[in-house]
Amino acid sequence: MYTISDELKIYELSKFWKEAEYNFAFWDKVNIDWDEEYKKALPRVLAAKDAYEYYRELRRFAALLCDGHTDVSFPDHVWQDAQYFSAFPVYLFRFGKDIAVICVSEEYKEIIPLYSVLKKIDGIDASEYVRKNCYPYIWHANEDACGRNAMIELMYGRAGSSALFTFEKDGREFDITLTREDAAKIKWYAENPAAAETGRRQIVIGDSYKCEITEDGFAILKFTSFDDCSMPEAVYGHFQELSKAKAFIIDVRGNIGGNSFNGHRIAAMFIDGDFQNFSGEMQTYQPAYKAWSAFRDDLKDLSIAEFEEKYYDDDTVKEYRMSRHIFFESVTEKTENHAPGKLNGPIAVLMNEYTFSVGEDFVDVMKANTNAVFIGTNIAGSSGQPLCIPLESGGAFRICTMRCIAQNGDDIYNKGFSPDICVRRSLADHIEGHDLALEKAIAVLKEKAGL
Repeated sequence: MYTISDELKIYELSKFWKEAEYNFAFWDKVNIDWDEEYKKALPRVLAAKDAYEYYRELRRFAALLCDGHTDVSFPDHVWQDAQYFSAFPVYLFRFGKDIAVICVSEEYKEIIPLYSVLKKIDGIDASEYVRKNCYPYIWHANEDACGRNAMIELMYGRAGSSALFTFEKDGREFDITLTREDAAKIKWYAENPAAAETGRRQIVIGDSYKCEITEDGFAILKFTSFDDCSMPEAVYGHFQELSKAKAFIIDVRGNIGGNSFNGHRIAAMFIDGDFQNFSGEMQTYQPAYKAWSAFRDDLKDLSIAEFEEKYYDDDTVKEYRMSRHIFFESVTEKTENHAPGKLNGPIAVLMNEYTFSVGEDFVDVMKANTNAVFIGTNIAGSSGQPLCIPLESGGAFRICTMRCIAQNGDDIYNKGFSPDICVRRSLADHIEGHDLALEKAIAVLKEKAGL
């Protein structure tokens, strides 16, 4: 068993506490006493009997900051060890408020029918159980966007640990006790609903992107991340073919982010000339103002709202805000447009709660610079520049240092952008293989294109 000394536990917890204190971008958004939470975390960290429990406590501490770009990662030797990361023999996915079985082990396929809905765990309502047992360890400020992480947190745990599950299928409830086992040894069973024949012609494809043309002459560009730096040039290489399309559907549902430069280069194909690609804020800190604030008894107990009602002079603003790490400098960036041209025609952008980070920045750029219609659900509300720091015990942590602000000035922290047309995917849609958001986009664009 891999052990971590008490000295290293204290050091690593302290390192996270310190880096967050001086670099976290959202201290004005969280209502916690960071020093007190640090003191509460110390005995829990020291009491952790192994690396798994220790990292769980670090993750619990990080989750207090309620930011999707601020977290702690397990060491490889921990999360790859079935002793700590075994799985229940069901794969769960959340569709709105329903948690459903979309994959099951061969051993249980006759006992737990696919698409059974989870109702309770150990007699507790499933949603309440997730809130109590999963949310403390993950970013959960946006419940829709944390759905995947919540299901992973629910499914994985120590080998041999058990729970009583209550499922419902076709109006019948049934109970079954499930035990976590080595996921690598589970033989999984699933049914992939047969997709209808699309009649699409593929233009270019990569590990994280795909461009196709439909029989109606619509281009569908799917990007699951913007991490591949070769992707913009690969797509640019087919610009002439894309330019013949009558309309464009850009699908960033489930886009996990990546390199913002790549996302901006794709957006550039739909924008005339150079454009602003980012608006945000980062901390500015001059420690003398914190020193001076210590002599200001009139500032000590004021809330931000109370302070802003009473004080306006620059020095007092700096003393108050810098002592609390909430004095920000605005940052904007522009993209020089080197796309091979502009693609003309109506545009729809598909997005959902799993559109994160650079995927969200892409949505912002398209909202600010095009007449695209946005279809799907609210995106995650988690973007920014994380500070990534490895830990001696083998894991790592991230702290968000830059707060993104929509180019129209809206605060998108833990909220994201709303679609123009809301389309949610239900469990029934999944079973039937329907992509209602894509179908809606095609219908809208046909009308716009006069087809």
